[in-house]
Amino acid sequence: MIPELPATMSAEILLKENAELRMRVACLEERCRELEEKVGKNSQNSSKPPSSDGYQKPCKNSNSPDHSDDLSADKGTDPSDEKPNPKSLRQSSGNKAGGKKGHQGTCLKQVDIPDYIEYLPVKECNKCQASLLDSEPVKYIERQVFEPGRPGEFEEVTAHRAEVKICTCGCRNQAEFPEGVTAAAQYGSATQAMAVYLNQYHFLPFKRVSEYFNTLYKMSVSAGTVANFVARTYENLASTEEVIRDALRESSVAGADETGMRAEGSLHWLHVMRDEQWTLYLSGNYSALSKGILQ
Repeated sequence: MIPELPATMSAEILLKENAELRMRVACLEERCRELEEKVGKNSQNSSKPPSSDGYQKPCKNSNSPDHSDDLSADKGTDPSDEKPNPKSLRQSSGNKAGGKKGHQGTCLKQVDIPDYIEYLPVKECNKCQASLLDSEPVKYIERQVFEPGRPGEFEEVTAHRAEVKICTCGCRNQAEFPEGVTAAAQYGSATQAMAVYLNQYHFLPFKRVSEYFNTLYKMSVSAGTVANFVARTYENLASTEEVIRDALRESSVAGADETGMRAEGSLHWLHVMRDEQWTLYLSGNYSALSKGILQ
């Protein structure tokens, strides 16, 4: 049998245990409060970056984590079901995007004095193959290409002047322009490559890329022009994408993953499939991914 303790000793033990339990409860409550505050923090009520918010953006009651339960109880809704706060309270004007009717647009124009001139001769007739080296051109057709010069200086303009000659057989002959020179005034391949590189690899927005060219080279490359460069590059890389697809189909081991990203105010998914040598990025769902690569 367990011997009975004196009443005074039992009371002392109970009081001691009670004090220890109270202290332990206080510590646990403090720890619980710290964890709740940590969970309730986001980019709007703390110094955390917006990227840490995850796919669900903070809601209106997320700024007051201590009272979120009360607000939810009053409304009868779950805080996770609430829509994210808009970044701007401005109302839509209802107008379509882009230039409005009557807006005076601008475009790249030829300069009077280019930095370099390249003459493109006509050597023989396209019809009868007679030599036209000694014939005088009846006119020149000029196309100018704009490229960055040295940093801090103005852009460099190269004028390509194609001869136009009339053969004795009556055939009109014009010299061919270099590949890619198709407009009266245009940006060159170096400008386009640099713009796409800054936007796609260094993630500079279109407007920032435009400011870059204007600041360093005094070139008026608009944000819309940069967007056109990116779209054109995407089309030109279609054959390269097919090579990567074929290589991944033949790969013995390939890994796939996805990540969420926000664009134009909504959540999108970027899928990736890769092996040790090749990497392919796609946007869409898994079925499209499998149809495009695996099958």
